[in-house]
Amino acid sequence: MKPVRISKWLWAAIPISIALMPVGALAQSARPGIDANKARVVAFWTAERRAAAIPRDLVVDPRGLGYLRRPDGTLVPYGHRVEAEDGPRVMTPLPFGKPTGGGGGGGGTGGGGTKMVTNAAWSAGGAVQKAAGRLLFEMGESYYVCSGTVATDDGTSGRSIILTAAHCVYDDTGNAFASNVLFIPDQAHSTGKTDFNCGNDPIGCWVPSFGVVDVHWTEHVFPANIPWDYAFYVVNDVGAHSYATYSSTDPSFVAGNSNPDALDDPLWAGSLPLSFGEPKHDVSGSSDFTHALGYSYSKDPKFMYCAEDMSVNGPDNWWLSHCGLSGGSSGGPWVQPMITTSGTGPVISVNSWGYTTGPGMAGPKLFNTSAACVFGNAKGTALTTTAGVAVTCP
Repeated sequence: MKPVRISKWLWAAIPISIALMPVGALAQSARPGIDANKARVVAFWTAERRAAAIPRDLVVDPRGLGYLRRPDGTLVPYGHRVEAEDGPRVMTPLPFGKPTGGGGGGGGTGGGGTKMVTNAAWSAGGAVQKAAGRLLFEMGESYYVCSGTVATDDGTSGRSIILTAAHCVYDDTGNAFASNVLFIPDQAHSTGKTDFNCGNDPIGCWVPSFGVVDVHWTEHVFPANIPWDYAFYVVNDVGAHSYATYSSTDPSFVAGNSNPDALDDPLWAGSLPLSFGEPKHDVSGSSDFTHALGYSYSKDPKFMYCAEDMSVNGPDNWWLSHCGLSGGSSGGPWVQPMITTSGTGPVISVNSWGYTTGPGMAGPKLFNTSAACVFGNAKGTALTTTAGVAVTCP
C-alpha cells in the first residue's frame, strides 16, 4: 500500500508576476472581494499556461494497462513503463468485464429525445449549461483541463461543491493533489476561448479551496482504482470569485456588492441535483437513456455531449458504448433522465475512462459506493482547510 501524501496546495506560495500579466488581467485580479491567495491562482493562469494545458484523458488497452492519451493520439504509459502496442490486437476479455448493451432508443433530435448521439455540441441550454464548466489545474510539471459540475443534494451553506473525476483532483502516480485549480462555468458562452481573460466568461472564474477524494483512489494507480474515480472540489462562498461581468434580466439581480457571491446561487452557476440512488440500466425501452456532457479540448470552447441507453461494464462502472466525447470531458456529468426543456436532471456519474481500441465511455457508480460519504466530507470539512483531503469511508 502506498502512503497517502496530503500535499499543501501551492497557490499561497506562488508570486504574482506582473511581467507575465496583461494590464487588464492585473486590474481584474485586484478586484475587491477576491481573496489574495486565490487571486494568485487566477494570475498563475497566463495565456501561455492555459495554452499548454492538455486533457487528462485516461484509457485502458486490452491488456488492462493504463495510458494517458495526448491530444495528438499518442499513448503515454501511466504508472508503468510498457509502451503502447503499435498495431491492432486480438481482443482478450476486457479487464473490467465486457460491457453489455442497453435497450433500443426511439426518435428525437438535438439535445433531447432518445436518439443516440455520439458527440455533438449541446444546444439545449438550461441548468446544465450554467452548472457545468471547465477545470484548469496543475499536476506535477504539467497543466491539464477537465470538466466539472456544480452539484448539490441539499442547501449546504457557506460553500459550493463541484463534482468531477478523482483523476482531475489527485495524481495517483505522483501522490499529490492538484494545485492552482480554476473553475470556469458556462465557458461555451465565452466571447473568447480558454484564454487568460476571465472577463470574457459569462460567470467569471472561481478558485476552489480544496479537493476531496476517497483514500482508495490514492492507494492504487489507474486502472486499479477506477471504482473510486469520483471527487469533489469545495468553493468558499466568500472570496473565490473573480472577473464576472454578469448581466441578467432577472429582476432580483441588483448591481453592486449586495449580490450573492456563491457559485451555486441561481444568479451565477446554479447547480444540478446529485443522485446516489440506483439509476436505470440495461432495460427494455429507453428509461435508461443517459446524457454525458463535458468540455471539448479539440473544439474549445464548445460544450459537447453524447446520449444513449446505459449499460454496465463490470461491477464498478456504468457504460455508454458509442460515446465519442473527446479529451477534456473527464469529470463532466452523466444525467439521467435529462429534462431537455430545462436542461436539468439528476447527476448519476461522471466521465471517467475509455478503451484504446474503440469508442465508449465508462463512468463510476455513485450508487452503493463511498461517493455519498465523500460528498458528505466535502460538505463538512472546515473551509479553512488548505490541503486536499483523502477520506476513509465505511
